[in-house]
Amino acid sequence: MRTLFPALVAAGITVAGCSSGPVTATAADRASAVATPAKTVTTSPAPPTPSPAPLTRKQAALRYLAIVKPYDVGLERLEKAINGGLPVASLRSSAAKVAAANRAQIRHLQNTAWPAAVRAPIKELGAESLKAQPYWLRAARARTPAALIQEVLKASRHDGAKAAAKIRRLLQLEEYDENDYS
Repeated sequence: MRTLFPALVAAGITVAGCSSGPVTATAADRASAVATPAKTVTTSPAPPTPSPAPLTRKQAALRYLAIVKPYDVGLERLEKAINGGLPVASLRSSAAKVAAANRAQIRHLQNTAWPAAVRAPIKELGAESLKAQPYWLRAARARTPAALIQEVLKASRHDGAKAAAKIRRLLQLEEYDENDYS
């Protein structure tokens, strides 16, 4: 077995040499390859990206309103569409817009450097919005107005109204008024 192994290694080298073209290494080349140590490349880890500084109260108030506005506008439009007896296709389209706005709201609430005072209610609002999302998605696929309304009612159980009211109070914003989004 021992004598067969070197023969296979030599044959493998020969086969490998055939597949890559003629080998013309001289004794000097082989000696140089043995004498030259391989270079080791080392990389240092990238420095950590610093977290952005928390927003001021005024900046946070403006950012909060900008984040929640698309959802609030979509919700008010959906409510008007339902009350107006629009066809299910229109209702589904409105519900899909609410679902998309809710998804964006969740992402922006999570990715903003909020002041310490509002972090807990922001997290609570984001969690409630996340719980509502499956219902919004089902509403967007509902076959009948009644089925859509049932999903909207389920989503409304996770409206985050308590957290939103606290955020508005802490950011010195006026109370929510649906007329602002109609």
